[in-house]
Amino acid sequence: MNKKLLTLALSGALLCSMGAPSLAAGNIPSPKAEGPGAGDVQPLPDSQLYYGQVKAVLTHEDGAVAGLHMDSERYGEYVMKISGQTFWIDSGERTASGPDGLEPGERLYVFHSPVSTRSMPPQSAAFAVVRNAPQDAGCAMYHKVEGVEELEDRLQITTDNGGLFLYAGEETGLASYTGSPVDGLGAIEPGAHIMAWYDVVALSYPGQAYAQHIMVLDQEAAAGPLTRSALVSLMHEAQGKPVVNYLMDYSDVDPSAPYGEAMRWASSEGIISGYGDGSAGPGDGVDREQMAVMVWRWAGSPMLMDYPGLANYSDAGDISLFAQPALAWAHQKGLLPAEGRLGPKDAVSLAEAEAMIAALSKAKAE
Repeated sequence: MNKKLLTLALSGALLCSMGAPSLAAGNIPSPKAEGPGAGDVQPLPDSQLYYGQVKAVLTHEDGAVAGLHMDSERYGEYVMKISGQTFWIDSGERTASGPDGLEPGERLYVFHSPVSTRSMPPQSAAFAVVRNAPQDAGCAMYHKVEGVEELEDRLQITTDNGGLFLYAGEETGLASYTGSPVDGLGAIEPGAHIMAWYDVVALSYPGQAYAQHIMVLDQEAAAGPLTRSALVSLMHEAQGKPVVNYLMDYSDVDPSAPYGEAMRWASSEGIISGYGDGSAGPGDGVDREQMAVMVWRWAGSPMLMDYPGLANYSDAGDISLFAQPALAWAHQKGLLPAEGRLGPKDAVSLAEAEAMIAALSKAKAE
């Protein structure tokens, strides 16, 4: 795209000091949904933007940052909960950052969960903390990539529930959060999260902006063990992130956590249940047969009669009785290896779960 022509269609800068980038942080009105009951529930934004000053840095016993007590004339007081999944960004340098040297009085942008506790002040999970933000247009903005389309001379990235188109081309700088190599614009895929630097947004709906720089927020944890909360989050995402009215009262599930709404939905659908002691184990690992059972429940618990496929596995005798219907269904659907060793009690990775859910979603769409 000729950037000069695009600029002619743009009006107004997203001034960091005024907090105007909230338009690009999930606060743009969502397009109207289509189909039966479409007007009943509007999807939650992927994140909310908060701009304010640090009142206090909250720490664990080991000194690690646990939260940020923030204050803002516009948004009021908030406690932003920090976890190992929180991204730290130096906006001015366009690099990954960290909490080192953070003190009361520093002004930050925090992209956080749209779900907050009802406490005073409210608490919410921080997805990305932006430091060293310039006092003019061009702050780093946190986005989820909802769709990607290759146009003639640029890439069109859909985000903010369809409310914003970001364009990237030859002039767009690319980087990754972990510093791993970025294989061109093809590294920007649906479902990924990015930080994007851009100056102005077209006064249209959807809004439009040309990205000067994009950082792919790669998660090395994707190769780590799969947890219950990560698995239900994948299914919740594939389902369209429905919001349900369901009383969830687990002692170890924070409703404001990034996985909070997914856990609520999964509980309402019978995909997960508590352990009987009031807990749900969101951080507990999932083995292969447990993963199959949860995905099977998500699919409606279909039953196969006298299906012999599991006999193809050399360790079929290790399969738990409760998991046999789910694994038979998964095998019949081609979601598991056809034969050889299954490893029903083996830990599985997030990447394996993503592949299984993607395959099932594709099969549903066909």
